[in-house]
Amino acid sequence: MQAFPELIAAALHEEWGASPSARKAVGLLTQANERAVRNWFDGRNGPSGENLVCLIRHSDAVLSAVLRASQRDQLLPAVALLRLKSSLRSALDNLEQAFPG
Repeated sequence: MQAFPELIAAALHEEWGASPSARKAVGLLTQANERAVRNWFDGRNGPSGENLVCLIRHSDAVLSAVLRASQRDQLLPAVALLRLKSSLRSALDNLEQAFPG
């Protein structure tokens, strides 16, 4: 298994990219300090339990990585379905705004 900090770093890059604004966004979501977030993105350290739960709340990539690491792969299709549902809801909202009534 990949080391936990590296696993989280890969998921963070997948979800948010590697830009300074991505790190800032994650810092705002988790209320973690800038150095901690930078270490997560660089794979030096992993988030604490509380911060990990916050990341999972906001990131399907982090949730999927944690499920794979915990050998709970059977739950990954549910994550994909939730992501699809959210995308469809967003697309429908955009259509409704573009073509009201």
